Amino acid sequence: MNESHAVIAQVEGRIGNNATELSSVMDLLAIGEGTRALRGLHDLSVSHAFTLFSIVRCCQISCVDLGNLENAAGEYETWDRVLTNVVAHDHIVQLYQDQDFLNRAVCRFAGAGLANGEGVILVSTLSHWNGFHAQLEAENVDVRAAQKRGQLTVVDAAELLPCFMRDAMPDPAIFPGVFGNVVAEARARGGYQKVRVWGEMVNVLWERGDVDASMNLEDQFDQLIKKRDIAVFCSFLMDNFNDDVHARMLPRLGTNHSHLIPVEDYARLERAVADALRKTVGPDEGRALEGQLLSRYRPPFNMPRSQAMLLALRQFLPTVADSVLQRSRELYAASSGTA
Repeated sequence: MNESHAVIAQVEGRIGNNATELSSVMDLLAIGEGTRALRGLHDLSVSHAFTLFSIVRCCQISCVDLGNLENAAGEYETWDRVLTNVVAHDHIVQLYQDQDFLNRAVCRFAGAGLANGEGVILVSTLSHWNGFHAQLEAENVDVRAAQKRGQLTVVDAAELLPCFMRDAMPDPAIFPGVFGNVVAEARARGGYQKVRVWGEMVNVLWERGDVDASMNLEDQFDQLIKKRDIAVFCSFLMDNFNDDVHARMLPRLGTNHSHLIPVEDYARLERAVADALRKTVGPDEGRALEGQLLSRYRPPFNMPRSQAMLLALRQFLPTVADSVLQRSRELYAASSGTA
């Protein structure tokens, strides 16, 4: 253990769950490697001391697999480009809370596929299909003609779901055949070998509270994607600013998806997260923390840089993450009329 790691261990032991021995904590911080700039800061508040300690601790994180950082630290495609340019084996997940965003996303996905000469399968509830139909027609897509020539296949999610559910779980012995037949029939009907699928059966299960069944079905879709050479897009009625979603659901979704669409307006999310971080830990500290976290975090799937920042905080500094997430929610909502 080098000197800096030894200092961190001492500080964590000294702080425990509080910072009553602030002066001693700052003494320990001041002697550590990489913490020389903290000397003489004994007059800081307890909360600010915690902030500085968090930054120092983050700077000392080691042995982290850097992975593919392009998607966290670089320019990220907007969601509409992601949905337009899907390729076989892509598995995209959208979080939404309003019907308009769902309509725009699904119709961008479907409309691009139709324009590209691909087969499109929509596994939808009836109420959602009515919204998609109207949106596609408003975008000058001849829905009836696309269905007639076999390019667009619409399947009722409520009818298909029971075909492979057994004991409240999707049966892995049945599902591949059932959904594989849907894909095969769509290809045979129109002769379109390249196929993209949007579905919400996983969300139907999620909304029922059958979380395990929903995630199990996602796993099975992920396996089917590779066998059938298709691209799949799914949508969840899920709040991106909910702490439980960040702590439990997004890590789980990262195990079986290639792309995350967390919100509609990525630029507004970028501003909200940056401002929330600086309001929580201070402007200078926020910039330092942002750089350190994004250089060390490996995103589980492709996502906007600001979303990666929120998940990196959750992984490395969970006590800071809750405050930043809630401030991000407030700032994102407050800027809706000015974006």
